[in-house]
Parts: sequence; structure tokens; C-alpha cells
Amino acid sequence: MIARHEVLLSLYGAWRLFLRDPRGIEWLDTSIEGYWKSFFCAVIVLPGYALWIAAAGGEHSAGFFRIVTVEGIVYVIQWVAWPLLMAYVAPAIDRDDNYIRYIVAYNWSAGVQIGVYMIVLAVRLTGVAPGGMLAVLGFAAIILILSYHWYVLRVGLGVSSIGAVGLVAGEFMLGQIIRGVGQGMLH
Repeated sequence: MIARHEVLLSLYGAWRLFLRDPRGIEWLDTSIEGYWKSFFCAVIVLPGYALWIAAAGGEHSAGFFRIVTVEGIVYVIQWVAWPLLMAYVAPAIDRDDNYIRYIVAYNWSAGVQIGVYMIVLAVRLTGVAPGGMLAVLGFAAIILILSYHWYVLRVGLGVSSIGAVGLVAGEFMLGQIIRGVGQGMLH
């Protein structure tokens, strides 16, 4: 089990990384125990994720139970697929010593990322911005999150700028594939 203060310290560390402070990593528990505890962030961001999915809506021929089941499975797969893939990639690029530190930072960064998505959702639901401006805001949020992941890779895994770009692209594509398969199961 993870204590409340551990959650708060970890989210603070992720926030510091978001602000491009490399010392943010020092707030994270990068032990093997901290690695497993970092997956608790999935519980923390789940309500925001559910709101995001519900607001996205979409044309589904599936019933409520099927939507919840498929989205739940997609959520779990998204949380484990990248760390599992990186367990093989990190040693291949001679960064296995930094794997745990990176995944801990990566997992806790989801807490900050969902905050960014919730801001976009709030703007959308309040109708403050017209459709075109909302599209620009959504695109800016994606760029912000991808650049945040790039920074987490640089600090956490210790890869080069170009290497981080490649890994960000790989994680983005993996996420799109997982979402696409999930969406296919709902039609």
C-alpha cells in the first residue's frame, strides 16, 4: 500500500519535472518498491480519464456494459504496455540502470498530464472557446504532453534528445494503436 504523503511527494516531483526542474526526480521513490507503487497513479487519474472518455462520447453501437469493459481493458493495457516494452528497450539501448527511475517518473507524470486534459475539457464544456480555438488548445495540450514526456525521458532514462524524440514517437504510436483497437471493439 502507498501512503498519502508518498503520493503527494511523487506528484510534486512529477510537477517539478513538468516545470523542467531536473531535481524533480529526487522527489520520486526510484526503488523497486517505488516502481510498483508508481502504478498507483493509475487509480488517481482514473476519474479524470473516465470524464475524458465520457465527454468524448462517439458513435458506438455497443451498450454501456461493453463500453465500460472495453475502456477498462484499454486503460489497463495502456498502463502496462509501455513499461513492459521499455523493460526490453532500456537494456537494448544500454539504459537498463535507469529503467526503474524512468518508469517511476513516467507513471507519476500521468498525474500532471490528466490535469492538462482536464483544463482542455473544462474549456470545452464551458463553451468559453469557439470550436477552432478549442482545436488549437487541444493540439497545444498534446504538444505540451509530448514535450513533457520527452523531458521525462531525458532526465529519467538519460537518453539523448534525438533518442527521446524517437521514444516519444514510439510511445505515442503504441497508444494510438491500443486506442484504435479499443475503438474497433466498440463498433
